[in-house]
Amino acid sequence: MKYSKYLISLCLMLICCFTGKIFPVSAGTVEIISSGKTEENAFPEEEKHTLQQYEDFSLVSYQTVKTSENQEAVMVSDQSREDILLSNEPTPSAVNAEEIPAGTFAFTTYGWGHCVGMSQNGANFYAIYGGWNYQDILFHYYPGTVLMNTGTAETEMITVQNVPGNALQQVADIVNLEMGPSFSVEALKAQAVAIYSYIKYYGNDAHDLKGKPNPDQKIIDACASVLGEALYYNNQFAMTMFGASCGGLTADSRDIFLMDMPYLRSVSSDYDAQYDPHYGDVKYFTIDETRAIIENAYHITLSEYPENWIQLIQGNGGYVKQVVIDNQLTVAGDAFRYKFELKSPKFTYVYAEPNEELEIFEEPEELEQPPEELPEELEELADAQEELPEEIQ
Repeated sequence: MKYSKYLISLCLMLICCFTGKIFPVSAGTVEIISSGKTEENAFPEEEKHTLQQYEDFSLVSYQTVKTSENQEAVMVSDQSREDILLSNEPTPSAVNAEEIPAGTFAFTTYGWGHCVGMSQNGANFYAIYGGWNYQDILFHYYPGTVLMNTGTAETEMITVQNVPGNALQQVADIVNLEMGPSFSVEALKAQAVAIYSYIKYYGNDAHDLKGKPNPDQKIIDACASVLGEALYYNNQFAMTMFGASCGGLTADSRDIFLMDMPYLRSVSSDYDAQYDPHYGDVKYFTIDETRAIIENAYHITLSEYPENWIQLIQGNGGYVKQVVIDNQLTVAGDAFRYKFELKSPKFTYVYAEPNEELEIFEEPEELEQPPEELPEELEELADAQEELPEEIQ
């Protein structure tokens, strides 16, 4: 039996040499997850069946990369994904002007947060309804990245809100705050990798992330299973941003933050319209409220034409890239939505003009003309007055 294992390994090596195909192998504690190029015959039949259930999901290819002493598991995503969306089609509004009170602005938002990078609700939906694992989720929301294990997480210290701690504890606390135990295990794993990558991008500092102590054992186990795995782009840690949810598509980093991150592009998040509680929220503002918010925020005086106050310029995925205010100034869409406390930069609005009630003036009734002849009683009185002495008159 001992020699047969070596014989099988030797045969596999010979096959690799002559065919160029690579098979998953284990080498001590180093597990290389790979399957060569994305070819139709590169996946076992049962794996093909599972991946085909994803409908619009383009297959992710895993390639081996030469390992170093600090890089254990290595996985590479397909560089030529087909699910990156560059759409400038306007987002339809959820309400019509006829449905809202006259003299009102109705803002509809889709998603919650900046919507750049991984959607937390979207990741959970893909895991539950699409059967995706954490690798599928990560490579979908961060296209073109490479997943590698740093090999240092078990001993390194990372800082969260100026408090140092071990990697597993800190990451688990942040996952506990960001998702919580109600999320699926695969979504929790994807979140743990995104958090750890984000922390590594900022030099072992959690930057603006916070944690919630005493995470559920489910969260701890999920984080421990991917401990040390981080996403890279061009051999550098990726800035793996994430948010609560998105409006059917994620946002392009160029439209929201004016920075060019090739792996932070607009991609689909297919289950949002059906399951995301933050999809299609509507907020109403009167004309006076809208005027006050804009004038106080930007120190301008708006014209008397509310229909000209807000002009939206949409970027990829339907997100508002810029807002032209009353043809006086142009501001960033993400900054503008904060003035109205809108949940995301993917928003539309409808303005219903006020009803013009015309004042109706009634013509005064014509005064009756005095009669030409006085009544008999008045005539008698007038005659009697004439007969009085002048002193009494």
